[in-house]
Amino acid sequence: MDALRFPAPTRRAAMLGGSAAVLATITGCTSVGQAQAPPPGPTVSVLTAAIDNEAALIALYEAVLGAHRNLADRLKPLHDHHTQHLAVLRRHYVPGTKTGTATPSPQATATAPGTESHALAALRSAERKAASARADDARRVDPALAQLLACIGACEAGHAQALTGGL
Repeated sequence: MDALRFPAPTRRAAMLGGSAAVLATITGCTSVGQAQAPPPGPTVSVLTAAIDNEAALIALYEAVLGAHRNLADRLKPLHDHHTQHLAVLRRHYVPGTKTGTATPSPQATATAPGTESHALAALRSAERKAASARADDARRVDPALAQLLACIGACEAGHAQALTGGL
């Protein structure tokens, strides 16, 4: 019985076959299934914590603004800054990246203290804590995100200072 004869592969076919093998290796294709994505680095957890913190600050401002309407002129600009911070931070978050269960919370809630002076003190304390957290965060991430977090932290420190006067 004569053996079947196949023509020798052309140079182009050999190159394409080799390229496909290299591509499969680089992209992580395996015969077992899809490769798992590597776990996210510390940047993701820092970013999700900052997003959650901004959402909590916004919720506190909204609670205070709802309970103490006399403070609106003073607090609305600060609230708006946090809304802008949250929008910028969310633009840096890539959906689907997680660290355990830490993903940005969709909506935070807060309760306003009963008096205006207690409400302002609560906001001041929250701003100070946030400013300190952003300074710590800036040391744990890449330079671009560190610069953003430092700017947000500086703004929060400024808010805390602004909330000290007039009590």
